[in-house]
Amino acid sequence: MEKLNELYKWFAENRDSIIANHLEECVLLRNNSVIGYYPNTDAALSAAEKNGFIMGEFLIQDCITAEDEAMTYYNQAVCFGV
Repeated sequence: MEKLNELYKWFAENRDSIIANHLEECVLLRNNSVIGYYPNTDAALSAAEKNGFIMGEFLIQDCITAEDEAMTYYNQAVCFGV
């Protein structure tokens, strides 16, 4: 889990350059480098499997701004009771 935390930290620090020209795509990351960009998480996961990556050593991230990411998680946390 520590590897993933470090990889996400690297992504967050380099987000702007990683997502440039790739908004709304998904990025596959491993060892503090971009492996590739994909149209969705399923395609990115398939690429990770084809490369023989083991769970916990790679990260798939949506190419969205930090502001949009915060809004997405905020919206998912909202719950309406009837």
